[in-house]
Amino acid sequence: MRTLTIKKGGGGNFHSGWNTATVQRAEYGVYNGSKFIDVWFDGYPESLNMRIYETRNKDGEEFAVGQLFRFANAGIVEGLEGPDGNMVVKLSDEPENLNGCTLNIYLYKDGDYFRILKQTAPTVFNNAVDTFNEDDIMFWQKKAEAYYHKYVLKSDNGVAERETMTAEIPF
Repeated sequence: MRTLTIKKGGGGNFHSGWNTATVQRAEYGVYNGSKFIDVWFDGYPESLNMRIYETRNKDGEEFAVGQLFRFANAGIVEGLEGPDGNMVVKLSDEPENLNGCTLNIYLYKDGDYFRILKQTAPTVFNNAVDTFNEDDIMFWQKKAEAYYHKYVLKSDNGVAERETMTAEIPF
């Protein structure tokens, strides 16, 4: 004898495009020597998560995972104005700091599956270093959509690049 739990709502009421989502949990990992962070969201199945690989600029500063924390308003410890007028943000990048934070995530179809784009956009908030309003959100969403059109849709074989996310869930 066995039991079977049937979740209400079937496979989820997902729609392509921008969705505001709350982080359920996050954790770091390593794949082929590259560090990444996986993020799971409330109301989405365990199989649908976002993966962001660490990316460094020419000065060696990591910015991809850092931007995730910035846009989630997570782990910000302090902001210092640098000599050039730019803000230097000190943050605690423990994955637990993302729990309960909200982000705008971009879902899209890749064949029969939904995927989450690795670029996110903030929600409306302000803290010691940033203030994001609706115009700012639209700016970051347009940047993410440009990435999606340039790199995900324009892959050689017309199929979305698998490196941009890890989740697979049937439509």
